[in-house]
Amino acid sequence: MWQMEDLLRGLNFDLDRLDAEVLSSIPDEKERGETRAWLSKMAREMKEDKVDVSGHHRETYEVLNELALLQQTLLTVMDDKTFQGVYADARPILDEFRTKTDKVPRSDVEIALMAMYGVLTLRLAKKEVSKETEEAADKIKPFVRYLVRAYHLMRSGKFPLNN
Repeated sequence: MWQMEDLLRGLNFDLDRLDAEVLSSIPDEKERGETRAWLSKMAREMKEDKVDVSGHHRETYEVLNELALLQQTLLTVMDDKTFQGVYADARPILDEFRTKTDKVPRSDVEIALMAMYGVLTLRLAKKEVSKETEEAADKIKPFVRYLVRAYHLMRSGKFPLNN
C-alpha cells in the first residue's frame, strides 16, 4: 500500500499520467481497468482525508491497527512462545529505530514496516544498504513474517495458529 501511496504522490494524483506511465504496461484490459478503478478511488480518498502530501490511506491504517491488535493477542492472550521469541529478537531494533523517527507515537508493527520499506526503497534506488541496516532488517523480518502469516490465517478464518 505504501508503494501505491508513493506512486500516486509521485504522479501528483494525475490519472492521465497514471494511465500513460503505469497502467499502459498492464496487457490485460480488465486487470488494467480494475487497477485504475482501485488507484483512482485511493487517490480520491487520500485527497479527501488530506494525506496527499504525507500520511497513509485509511485502508493502510486499518490493516496497521489490525496487525497491532494481532501482535498483542499473540503476545498476551495466545501466549505464543514462538512469536514472543521473534518479537524479543526484533524489539531492541524496533526501539532503536523508533528513536530515529519523528516523535509521533507508532506501533511496533508500523515501525517494522517503515524500516523494511526504507530498505526496499534504498534497494530500488540502487543505493547502498549498510551492513548494520542489513543486520537490523534480518532481525525484523521474522517478526513481520510471523505477523503476516498469522494475519492471513486470521483473515481466512484459520486462526488461531497451531504451533
